Amino acid sequence: MSRKFQSFRENWREVSPFLIFCVLVFSASDFMFGLDASLFGSLQALPSWLNTFGSENPAGADLTPVLPTLRKSIMNSIVYVGRLVGVLIFEPFAERFGFKSLLVFLSVLQTIAVVLQLSAHEWIQFTVGRVISYVTIGLIEACIPSYCAEIAPPGLRGFLSGLFVPLQNASAIWASGMCTAYSTETRKIGWLVPVAVQLAPACITLSLVWFTVESPRWLVSKGKTDDAISALRKLRTKEYSASGQVEAEVELITRAIEDDNAVVGGRWIDLFSGSMWRRTLYTMIMFIVYEAGGNQFYNSYGPSFFVASGLGSKSFIYACLVQMAGTIGSLMTILLTDRVGRRPLCIFGSTLLVIWVTIIGALGSKKDITTNTSAQNAVVASFVMLLWSTKLAFATHAFIVTIEMGGSRMRKKLMFVGALFDVLSSFAVSFASPYVVTAIGAKIGYVFTFISGGGLIFSIFFLPELRGRTLEEVDELFDKPRFRWGWQFQGAKTPISQGVWTADDAEDIQDKPEEIYELVDGEKK
Repeated sequence: MSRKFQSFRENWREVSPFLIFCVLVFSASDFMFGLDASLFGSLQALPSWLNTFGSENPAGADLTPVLPTLRKSIMNSIVYVGRLVGVLIFEPFAERFGFKSLLVFLSVLQTIAVVLQLSAHEWIQFTVGRVISYVTIGLIEACIPSYCAEIAPPGLRGFLSGLFVPLQNASAIWASGMCTAYSTETRKIGWLVPVAVQLAPACITLSLVWFTVESPRWLVSKGKTDDAISALRKLRTKEYSASGQVEAEVELITRAIEDDNAVVGGRWIDLFSGSMWRRTLYTMIMFIVYEAGGNQFYNSYGPSFFVASGLGSKSFIYACLVQMAGTIGSLMTILLTDRVGRRPLCIFGSTLLVIWVTIIGALGSKKDITTNTSAQNAVVASFVMLLWSTKLAFATHAFIVTIEMGGSRMRKKLMFVGALFDVLSSFAVSFASPYVVTAIGAKIGYVFTFISGGGLIFSIFFLPELRGRTLEEVDELFDKPRFRWGWQFQGAKTPISQGVWTADDAEDIQDKPEEIYELVDGEKK
């Protein structure tokens, strides 16, 4: 149902405890993502893991083994082949079987992946397990924001669809904390315990998903209107349901899907036609900046970079601090994005990113970095603020804005594009970084300065402000006119935004679906 923007507090009046439960169950699956991404970055610096999967240290056989550059590059990048597979199968799987079945599938797949890693004695088997795990990650990063956006009221879509990001960071803190505890352990148990913990979110998700409901939009698209009404009644408050607004909301969803099927059809080619090509381009830019602006470098090599900078065992403590900053940043983002908007946060976060990565490049490349305490502290502080700033900018908003720009019909396909460029950017950074660092050291920060600067320019001039909009009216914003500067989206009027359906209109809507009512001073026009 389209309605004018309400305050953050008022929007919660439409939310039932069951909706929060569904969002948390789906979002909790992102613990799988956060654990693996943070865990492997720290594992590469753990003596116990290096004793199993590393090679003899060139500096001396009695020293901790090391990962050769090629092996490190392969182990950090090849996993994105699995992530790409997950991205590719998401849309057809979700369209055919729905979100609940998808969550069951990825939970089972994650269990298999972790068992393979735990039983590995060679780095190749361990990597195969991670590749399979990244199939689930490719599914997760598209599934969770899509599902949460489809069940959330418009005014809370940013908060609820972005909730998976702080949960992901919370799991990263968990992973970093475990690695800190085992930072001096040389036996296999030092890496077996942290890896085994990845089974926990898969088992929890698998046990709770049965108590959630399917997306009402997916149910309507399959002709299951009664099931959609039943699901939406559970997701909204009793007062909201009793007033008849659930039926009106389902009617609007039905109309939007029918209109889009008749006019657009939701074909893949439509991503590059009409007004969709611009939305597709914006999605590509957001995900490239998100991963290639320094975020992926830290996820893959952060703790190892700290060790190389002379921080020793303190590297794992600093890794925890970085992840804590990321969690705080993501929590702040989802609490603020529906209040102050997407654009201000992205502009502010991108500005800070340019500063932090430049400091890393300038001070981290000092010749005395391994002994210069002041430079070391500045680099660590910059990494802490880098992750915090990333969460304010595109780490959260790339997902939120992409889902919003997809409108009522192209969400999954546009999310596929975003996830695809997320994968490609992550692969490029993970594969190339060891070689770039070997060649120019910490000056790699200047590369991230250039990319983050591009993200800042995009945020200022092109990023659309879509807070409070229903998915059904986004298409109108992009189509009429076909181009708007980023700041012109806020406050723009559409036929839907100028009319609302209330509880009193629900019966009329069902009896006369060809009519749309606009309320002006309480009267139908």
